Amino acid sequence: MAEINVPACPTHGSIPRALHSENFEGIVTVVEELIETVSGVGTTSYSRCPYGYPYNFEGVVRALEDLNTSISGIQGGGAGDIAAGSGIYFTTSGTATVINATVVNASGVTFTAGSGIYLSDAGTRINLNAEGQGTVNVSYSGGLAIFTGTGGGGGGASVTVSGEPAAGYDTGSLWFDTNEGRLFVYASGGSVSDPAWYQTNAEGIALMSDVPPSGTGSNAPPRQGSIWFNTMMGSLFVYDAVTSGWYEASSQRAFAYGAAAPAASSAPGAGWFDTNSDQLKVWDGFNWVNAN
Repeated sequence: MAEINVPACPTHGSIPRALHSENFEGIVTVVEELIETVSGVGTTSYSRCPYGYPYNFEGVVRALEDLNTSISGIQGGGAGDIAAGSGIYFTTSGTATVINATVVNASGVTFTAGSGIYLSDAGTRINLNAEGQGTVNVSYSGGLAIFTGTGGGGGGASVTVSGEPAAGYDTGSLWFDTNEGRLFVYASGGSVSDPAWYQTNAEGIALMSDVPPSGTGSNAPPRQGSIWFNTMMGSLFVYDAVTSGWYEASSQRAFAYGAAAPAASSAPGAGWFDTNSDQLKVWDGFNWVNAN
């Protein structure tokens, strides 16, 4: 009658039979697997010969020597400490963070570094005090950690720079419209009743200067609908991208008043009262001439 393990052995099952060949090759293979197992536990002195080990006494001895070196780097901890090199560390607040870990389970779900989850070969999930950030929520069902939400907050935001927003955007996504030169943020959820792209600078700001905006240096180039207040004339102008020209917002002209003449960029017919000569002058397109 065949020998039966009761209960079944976790490694060999009910029938106690070796999983590897019963020779030097089997011994070396098992030792190599031990070295890899140690590396998963965490060690600061991982060692494995890159050339492998021959299937003889020399190979067995060398493999055991590398195993001994790897084991010597496992540092015992107390009071919940985790050794350096284990891929896990504790922050000052006491929360654990997983690093250097990317595992794909049988369902194709990838748990990346920092997710707070490891998967063992048997598929066991171990949660390390995972916490959601922004609008991400973490719930647990049996051995599963379930992440729900849209994400957000923290770190540098990625900005889509194009003539239209990219697909797959989420709340908090940023988009710089190269057609209009404006920055938009996508808002949804919470108290937002109409999920959409909203302009970050909702109120238009007029540029103020005595000459038209040039678009050089730190100045943004004028775009369709840009607004400029001419401080010399006291008039508001709107930019037309088709003709590349600035047009006065009001057809009713107000006379400039002061000792200094307005800028030469004034439109023909513009008026100026010269306080030095007490004369009313009109711009003819080239010079300021007396109105009389």
